[in-house]
Amino acid sequence: MAETLYKIPNVIAFVLAFLTLVGLVIAADRFLYLRRAKVDTFELLRGLLNQLRSGRVKEAVANCDSKTGPVGEIFRNAIEHWNDGEAAIRHAVEETGMLLVPRVERNLKLLASFANTLPIVGLIGTLASISNIFEKFGGETAPGFDKLSGDVRIALLCTAAGLLASLICQLCHAVLVEKSDHILEEMGKAAAEITFFLTHNPPPTEENLTEQDK
Repeated sequence: MAETLYKIPNVIAFVLAFLTLVGLVIAADRFLYLRRAKVDTFELLRGLLNQLRSGRVKEAVANCDSKTGPVGEIFRNAIEHWNDGEAAIRHAVEETGMLLVPRVERNLKLLASFANTLPIVGLIGTLASISNIFEKFGGETAPGFDKLSGDVRIALLCTAAGLLASLICQLCHAVLVEKSDHILEEMGKAAAEITFFLTHNPPPTEENLTEQDK
């Protein structure tokens, strides 16, 4: 039993390091994705409307494809259904939004779970170290402080490591939620603007298509 208790803090240290590393990898992946997804919605929309008004539909779709973010995908899918009528346009925009929201918010709940779990893992290591101290007091002779200082230090380090790792994950989660909410807000604006334009303007006919779109 005593040997098992002595091993628990080492196992907890490994678990803390592993969970922290996974949390940082998730955070880094989300930061990179949201950075690529960021786009100037107003500037993109203005360029698209100019292209659509002049009948350059294929050029507008290509412009959307050049944007890696979800806003560009909403614009593109709406434009591709321009000839199918208002109902098809609205359905395409709604369906695209439903598919993109989970992509924007991917792994954010998992990161929040890590932030909530890490302090508990650290406390388990602390409790194991304290148990080691009481185990040593159960011997025939009471140990001196010099023999207990290692276990006390490990107990404090487990708590501190769990809290520090949790703080890092919570800060990353808060920033990522703010960024993802901004992307979702831009997606909503994009959906509303492109839907309004396409449903209030007829699609180009064969006569007014540019040579590039024929």
